[in-house]
Amino acid sequence: MSRTGTPTDNGAMEAINGWIKSEIFTDFHITNNENIQDEIAAYIHFYNENRPAYSLNYLTPKQYKEEFANV
Repeated sequence: MSRTGTPTDNGAMEAINGWIKSEIFTDFHITNNENIQDEIAAYIHFYNENRPAYSLNYLTPKQYKEEFANV
């Protein structure tokens, strides 16, 4: 937990919040706040299971975990 009004205390979490906001509102075209919790849950599922990541050699986090968990 960061101190109130000091988002730089937790830069990783702030980055994730920024990605979620950016991608949900621009890529998924969410225009209102109805069912926003459902949209966030759907985005987390998409992020972990469908969205390839450059830093993971274009694997999804789920694929990366499955491939390297037994190493």
